[in-house]
Amino acid sequence: ASTAAYQLLGIPNAFLLAASFLKSDAQVLTDEFSLEAYGFLFTRPLYQRAIVRTFVVGASVGLLVVVLSYPLALFLARTTSRWKGLLMGLSLAPLLASVIVRTYGWWVLLNREGAISDLLRWLGLADAPVVMLPSVGAIILGLSHSLLPFGVLSILSALNGINPNMERAALSLGASRTRTFLSVTLPLSMTGVVAGFLLAFSLSISAYATPTILGGPATETMATLVYKFMVSLMDWSIGSALGTLLILSSLALILLGTLLGARRSAL
Repeated sequence: ASTAAYQLLGIPNAFLLAASFLKSDAQVLTDEFSLEAYGFLFTRPLYQRAIVRTFVVGASVGLLVVVLSYPLALFLARTTSRWKGLLMGLSLAPLLASVIVRTYGWWVLLNREGAISDLLRWLGLADAPVVMLPSVGAIILGLSHSLLPFGVLSILSALNGINPNMERAALSLGASRTRTFLSVTLPLSMTGVVAGFLLAFSLSISAYATPTILGGPATETMATLVYKFMVSLMDWSIGSALGTLLILSSLALILLGTLLGARRSAL
C-alpha cells in the first residue's frame, strides 16, 4: 500500500518536474532540454512580483491563522462548559461550506456596494463607496477565514497534550497567569503553533479559488498563473515550472517543520 501511495504521488510530480525542463514550442512540449521556463519566470518583473506576492500571502495567512486560532484553541482546551462540544462544532463550522461559498461570502461583504462599505459610510468614516476588491488584503482575509479551523485543530491537539499540573505548579510557585502562559503553556504548545502555521502557509500558497475571486490581474499568485499558462496559454513548460516551485516550497516547509519538531523533542 505504501509503495502504491509513493507511486501515486511521485509519478505525476516526476512528470511535472520533467516537463518544466523541456522546451515548449507552439503549445507542444518538445524533447529539447531547456531552462527557459525558469529563466522566463525569474527575469520578468510581473512574474517575480507574483512569486513574491504568493509567499507574502502565505506568510501573512499563516501568522493570522495562528494569532486568531490560539486563543480559541486555548479556551476550548481549558473550558469545562457543557457546551464545549457545541463550541467545538462552531469553531469548525467553516469546513461545512465549500471554499467557493465562503469566498463569495467575503466578496459580498467587501465589494464597493457591500455591507462593510455601507457600514463605513453610515458611520461617517467614508464619503463614497470603499474599494476593497480586488486586493491582496482581501485574499489574505478570505484565506485566513477558510484555514482557521486547521489552525485551531493543530494548536488544540498540542494544548491537550500538556499536563495541566505543570501550569498549576507554576501558579503555586508564585508565577502570574501571564508568566505561566509565556514560560510554560506557549513553549510546550509550539509544535502545534508551527504545525498550524506550516499547514496554513502550504495551503494558502497553492490556493486558486480565493485569489481568483477576491483578486484580479494585478494580484496574480502562482496558483492562478499555473491555471493561466496550463489552460489559457497552454504553455506546459512554464506552467510546470510554476507547479514545481510550489511543490518544492511545500516540501521544504514540511522538512523544516519536521527538523524543528525533532530538534525540540531532543531538547
